[in-house]
Amino acid sequence: MTRAHVLCSWLAAGALSASTSWASVPLLPPLPLEASSGEENGQAWPREGTEPLPNPFVGGPLVQEQEDGPAARETSGDHSESGLRSDEPAQSAGSAGAASHEPPVESAARSPALEGPPIPLAPPLRMSSENQNDGGANDDKPVTMHFQNAQLSDVLDAFARFTGLNIVASERVRGAVSVHLTNVPWRTAFDTLLDVHGLAMSRRDNVIWVAPLADLAARERQRFEAHARSAELEPLASRAFALRYPRAEDVQRLLTASGAQRILSKRGAAVADARTNLLFVTDLEARLAQVAELIATIDKPSRQVLIEARIVEGARGFSQNLGARLSIRAGSLDAKTAIDGQNGIGHDLSAGALSGFGAATAGFTLFAAQATRLVTTELSALEAEGRGHIVSSPRVVTADRTKAVVEQGTELPYQAKVRSGVSGVQFRRASLKLEVEPQITPHGRIVLDLEIAKDSVGEPTAAGPAIDTKHVRTRVEVEDGGTVSIGGIYERQDRNDVTRVPLLGKIPLIGALFRHRAQREQSSELAVFITPRIIGVD
Repeated sequence: MTRAHVLCSWLAAGALSASTSWASVPLLPPLPLEASSGEENGQAWPREGTEPLPNPFVGGPLVQEQEDGPAARETSGDHSESGLRSDEPAQSAGSAGAASHEPPVESAARSPALEGPPIPLAPPLRMSSENQNDGGANDDKPVTMHFQNAQLSDVLDAFARFTGLNIVASERVRGAVSVHLTNVPWRTAFDTLLDVHGLAMSRRDNVIWVAPLADLAARERQRFEAHARSAELEPLASRAFALRYPRAEDVQRLLTASGAQRILSKRGAAVADARTNLLFVTDLEARLAQVAELIATIDKPSRQVLIEARIVEGARGFSQNLGARLSIRAGSLDAKTAIDGQNGIGHDLSAGALSGFGAATAGFTLFAAQATRLVTTELSALEAEGRGHIVSSPRVVTADRTKAVVEQGTELPYQAKVRSGVSGVQFRRASLKLEVEPQITPHGRIVLDLEIAKDSVGEPTAAGPAIDTKHVRTRVEVEDGGTVSIGGIYERQDRNDVTRVPLLGKIPLIGALFRHRAQREQSSELAVFITPRIIGVD
């Protein structure tokens, strides 16, 4: 018997002895061998045209099934470069009895465990899709995948192959997961998977690091603290800024505000020179660059507004008479003007109540820019007819969002105690005061914050004359060149007039024949017309 026959007999005996443990492995026939005629050792070679058969007992180690059970995996995408194909060998989630009749299948090679977390990446914890142009998959690319009791690392590996990105998982990322997704954007699916398992990610270029949220937050906190410590050691620099339009003191208060509104660092400081309007800033180089950008943004000329006010006083009801005359004149131009005000006069809001007055006491009316010249003409006509007169017509120019104040009146002296046992003279104002703060909108309209106060001398008292006060405060939007009219500020005076003949009127008893007493009630109305116009830089 040659050595080849002995080898075949030995292999057959080994197969019979292994049948007790591998019943599902069929016996293989003896390898087709023949002895070479010219060899003394009896070395065997395959026959010509016959491929050598693999030996099932030689090769890589056989791995048993996972403890968590088999995982069925199916993923699909829009492109074949995702690395996931439908014809991949999948492990069926069948019964354990079926597995006893089949040889164990060698599982896919697992990635080696990481020794500690990778290099920390820059925040944010969720990657932004605005500036991620590194060749990865589009965030809206749909993905379809089905996993049943699969390891979380396997699911992350599927995402890595689908997107073409590199995903590095922390050693604490573990556990089983069941996923059933159909045509879902991969970013939505990926973020949902992380949220469910309390994970977060950080991305740099085409590498995504996945770790527990607490670990990633702790690492970012360490990075922030290290950056703060390095900032304390960084040398300071100084720079002088020459401001053209804003005041240096205002910019200084903006930079050195308290709390979260502070722009400078803890070590930074700012000094303003009112004479030269220079601002000296000392801080880190990075903060100085931010301050320079801020100053370049705010150091621009402000738009200005010319505010023309006409304060008119007339008999009671003259404002209604003026409105009627304006409606008649505007009706000759456009009948629609006096109705809805879209093309001319404006919206009549005189029935609306203002602060401190009833609905029938004070109100305002808006006039469009085309009707402003009509208002000026009618006011001049009323003054010529003696039905009213213009008390004051001030004009003031103010910057955008800057309050302008116009005040006209008198100051009344009165005795007041300055301190115990000592009295002094103080003054009270009885004046007409107008405060206007304009705000230019992006559409070229003007928002006016109006405050009007009309103080007059009242009845005399032991401490001094009383002050009758009327106050209106409102906020209104008007177009450039339009006019807002505030009326309904009434004043009532009761007068006792005595008319007598000189000398004879003072004679007792018979003097009454030469005297005449009359009680009169005089009512007047005050109306304020304000016209703003935008001037200056566009």
